[in-house]
Order: sequence, then C-alpha cells, then structure tokens
Amino acid sequence: MDGGDLLTLPPVVTCDEDVLPALRARKICKLYFYLGFACLPWFWACNVWLFAPDFWHGDRDLVIAKYTRRSALGFAVYTCILLPWTLMYLIAGEKVLGKSTYDALDINSLDLTGTGLGAGG
Repeated sequence: MDGGDLLTLPPVVTCDEDVLPALRARKICKLYFYLGFACLPWFWACNVWLFAPDFWHGDRDLVIAKYTRRSALGFAVYTCILLPWTLMYLIAGEKVLGKSTYDALDINSLDLTGTGLGAGG
C-alpha cells in the first residue's frame, strides 16, 4: 500500500456498530494485541470482541483480521495453559506440589507482620 491508499481506507465497524477511521482502528487493534503479551490476555479477548465483524468476516480489513485472529489464538493458548494449572493448584494443591512449594505459593501462609499488614502487628 502506498500513502495514497491509506487515505481512502473504508471505516471499520466495531461490535457495537461504532464506526472508527481505519487507521485509528488498526492502531487500537495492534495495541490490544501487544498488550496481551504483557500477561494481560483479557486484552486479546477484548480485541476479538471489539473487532468481531472483522474477526468473523476477514475480508473487510485484512490488518485488523490478522491481529484479531492472532489475539484469539493467543487467548486460547494462554487459557489452555493457565486454566489447568490454576485448577490443579486449587483442587490438588499440597498433594501435587508438596508442602514446601505449596506453602511458598500460598498467600494465606505468608508472614506479613513485619510489613505492618498482618494482624497483631
């Protein structure tokens, strides 16, 4: 695309039928995609939701379709990794991890009295 094509891009319609200029929509879509890598996978989910028309019909804006599909993949992978670990920790906990590891990860076993946050401190 040359510079003249950027000025004639059609506007992008979001999931709630707001109309955004194509360049602004692309900037938001890319920002949400990159924020997902900062261990904030909800940005990936919001990216797919916000630009759902381009996610389901990728022929509208190819750049937004690319980033929303990548966001969906990132969210799915992150969820497939984090959800089993969380469930394993909550359900099996000490039996699987061992007492010392479980106590190191358990927020309830932290001694916060020296910080002024604990009870009786």
